[in-house]
Amino acid sequence: MSSTTSGTQARASELRDLLNRAAHAYYVLDAPVMEDPVYDRLYRELLDLENADASLISADSPTQRVGGAPAAGFSSVRHRIGLLSLDNAFNTDELEAWYGRLLKVLDREAGTALPMVGELKIDGNALALSYENGVLVRAATRGDGEQGEEITANVRTIASVPLRLQLENPPAWLEVRGEALIPDGTFAAINSERQARGEALFANPRNACAGTLRQLDPKVVAARKLDFFAYTLHLPPDWSGGPASQWESLDWLKQAGFKVNPNAALLPDLAAVEAFFEHWDEGRRQLNYATDGVVVKLNDLRLQDAAGFTQKAPRWAIALKYPAEEAPSKLLRLSCQVGRTGVITPVAEFEPVPLAGTSVSRATLHNADRLLELDLHAGDTIVVRKAGEIIPEVVRVLPELRPAAAERLELPHTCPECGSELVREEGEAATRCVNSSCPAILRGALR
Repeated sequence: MSSTTSGTQARASELRDLLNRAAHAYYVLDAPVMEDPVYDRLYRELLDLENADASLISADSPTQRVGGAPAAGFSSVRHRIGLLSLDNAFNTDELEAWYGRLLKVLDREAGTALPMVGELKIDGNALALSYENGVLVRAATRGDGEQGEEITANVRTIASVPLRLQLENPPAWLEVRGEALIPDGTFAAINSERQARGEALFANPRNACAGTLRQLDPKVVAARKLDFFAYTLHLPPDWSGGPASQWESLDWLKQAGFKVNPNAALLPDLAAVEAFFEHWDEGRRQLNYATDGVVVKLNDLRLQDAAGFTQKAPRWAIALKYPAEEAPSKLLRLSCQVGRTGVITPVAEFEPVPLAGTSVSRATLHNADRLLELDLHAGDTIVVRKAGEIIPEVVRVLPELRPAAAERLELPHTCPECGSELVREEGEAATRCVNSSCPAILRGALR
């Protein structure tokens, strides 16, 4: 090897290190250590070296964040460690019931205080990151928890995801779990640009993030400036020096170069968990990203191992969700849909209201029983929410705002598509059109 080649390799390595550390300070620590013109000059120098000699390009080079050629598609990959979902609690009674079950599993007396960690439940998209000898080698979506789509080229464009760990002696392999997201300000800018180009707007930041991660062109992903919070790590079982608790894990992730949500808290007992939950019910509205609850985890990793898992979720963690956002609206009309099996579904159409980041103007009422239960009248003011932050539903009617002499609404007696008499069998909730020649049934069969 010539001294010139050796010197070029050393300079490229030095530039990669300088630029990666500067990016970490800027995007993760929010504490810039390098002026933009200096960064740009060093970046250009590295790019020139790599353009002159492609063998100098490495997986941890900051030049690889901008994305390469568009992918033909995404391949399915199996996760080294599965991504399980979390059980949910929707009030403090359910939280306390979960905690009681946890104490029983751990053979602890009722009332025993177990330190826990509270973290915000980020409303983004879960990612599985794989590192080998400190370098990012693969990134995948959650998928079904066992397998996901390999989107490494896209994730490389996320500036808060380290391409190389900030560790002198990294483990042979490392699995990191976290949440990709689009901050609210960035989302607003993306939609503003799309509107100016006459393109359809994204419904909300989460949907925009999910669609961005599945873009075939990494350059599009890079332009949308996604962010990432890490919250879980998995190390080789024989690797010494790993964290002993979830709280230490978060600190370990920060030391390794990851961005960790700063609003986590070490909570000594269940009362502290409830106080944390109540605090962020109001505090989350001041954040520049969406969160729909808090995640509570047993702090001690050995106790986590002892508690184990159910078939789909860890016993030592739970997501405590905030009530779905609700909004009043004026009912405009009741329409009915005919499904492919002839089932008639009543649909409430109302004045559009913003809910969980989208404009909502329709909600299914399921069947005649639900219609009767709501006691819905023409012109009613209704309260609407998104079940699970996704599906619009009518929660209740406000009868005190009902117009005088308003007509009670019921399912029609004849099919709105073909005019045939509708049938409801005894003991069934569904009302059906049984005309096999009904256009709606034929269209459904064709689809």
